[in-house]
Amino acid sequence: MERYRKISIFASFCVALFIINFAFCILCMNKTVYEKCFDNYVADKTLSAGDNDILPNADTATGTDAKYQIRLEDFEMKANFEKLSDDFKAFFKGKYELVGYELDEHNVDRLNHIKWFYRLAWLLSVVTLAGMVNSFIILSKRRMFMPFIYGGVLAAFFTSVNAFIFMKSDKEFYVAARDMVLRQNYRYFSDKDILLQILPPSYARWMAVAYLIFVAVLIILMIFLRWFILFCGRPHKF
Repeated sequence: MERYRKISIFASFCVALFIINFAFCILCMNKTVYEKCFDNYVADKTLSAGDNDILPNADTATGTDAKYQIRLEDFEMKANFEKLSDDFKAFFKGKYELVGYELDEHNVDRLNHIKWFYRLAWLLSVVTLAGMVNSFIILSKRRMFMPFIYGGVLAAFFTSVNAFIFMKSDKEFYVAARDMVLRQNYRYFSDKDILLQILPPSYARWMAVAYLIFVAVLIILMIFLRWFILFCGRPHKF
């Protein structure tokens, strides 16, 4: 019985780590958030003819007008983001080729720093999924599926801890991320290319919200999965 208890604990941690890491992978692959923010940005633009040279995020990026004075049309913003997103999702690719433009080396380094978390999340998702499958094959012999519930609770706890660290940490990345989410300030990136122009001001904020939603959905999915397995394995009366 001690063996099953240890496997149950291991399975619970695998479920929790799978949820928080796979939610991040889904977030990075998802384009719906950008499309929604982009549509809202375009709809809310009320710039007068004399203000058409003002750049998106210029005032929030550095506190002054951006140095890179090329004005993108709306369709160029979306096309370049889609290309940037595709390059970001390519696991082994570390370069970003935009449509007719080139990213500053500083921004490439910043994007690759974020991509390191994306790669790590994928690796942990695969490893923990394998751990989950192996553990539940053993636990199924005694119909011990509570780790789905315990893992969901742990995922909620770990997400809360990460949120607390996010809000309180004084490390450069966390400070910059807080500025992006809470203040729509993208100073983490350089304004020497078009990157700041293709990011709607509310993008980071809604990405944070979407991540929490994905975590919640995966927790609910794990609870449903436990119920489904128990339902399918219940004794049948004939």
